[in-house]
Amino acid sequence: MLRNIARKSATFALCAGLATQFALAADEGVKRDGKPSQLPSQGLQGAPMPFNIQMPPTRPREQAVPNTMRESISPEARANFISSMMSINPFSMQDMIAMMAVKYPAKDGLTYDEVVEAMKLKANELNFKFVGHSPMWKDVVAITGKTDTPRVEFFSFCDAVVARDLLDLSLEFAIFLPCRVAVVEDANRKIWLLTLDWDARWLDTSKNPNQMSAKLRDGAIKIREAIDKIMRAGASGDF
Repeated sequence: MLRNIARKSATFALCAGLATQFALAADEGVKRDGKPSQLPSQGLQGAPMPFNIQMPPTRPREQAVPNTMRESISPEARANFISSMMSINPFSMQDMIAMMAVKYPAKDGLTYDEVVEAMKLKANELNFKFVGHSPMWKDVVAITGKTDTPRVEFFSFCDAVVARDLLDLSLEFAIFLPCRVAVVEDANRKIWLLTLDWDARWLDTSKNPNQMSAKLRDGAIKIREAIDKIMRAGASGDF
């Protein structure tokens, strides 16, 4: 029993330390306003696990047929996996959601429409197609009658060629497409730009041999960096 408690404590400390390291590394790109944040995967790839923690084996390399749906993971297996991870997770629900987001505050003095226009101009400059717009806040106002509802709208952009390649790799990737940027007002009417951070470089830390090709990895990174540039242009009002 004492051995199990010690192992769980060591696992918790490891996960907390790694999570803190990842969070700090992810913040650097925002703090210095340089390139998009990068995971220091080169320091983690193939690194031995401390405390003699035994990790479960990975699935062998598979010959997956492009553009096909994988067999669904059962709700029980998914629940077991999530509950096992959450049992050693030091973060709150809000922290977990925030960890998945890349966000930038708009420069003071910019109007909402100026932020949106700057994003569209940068997308056009990068040859990224603007493919969708959803002004959700208008529906909220229409339904509730609350005209003071903070403004929330969603803007979708796409690189169709890379998106098609990603779907060939995993048809379930459709849930992430097209790339979406949310422009929101917070409680103080401060404008923010947010998107889901699906950085392909996270995969570099996985020991599972079923990885995307180097070409597709580069394409996924290119998309992420383009979306980052679009958001930064909107946040700074770069016309």
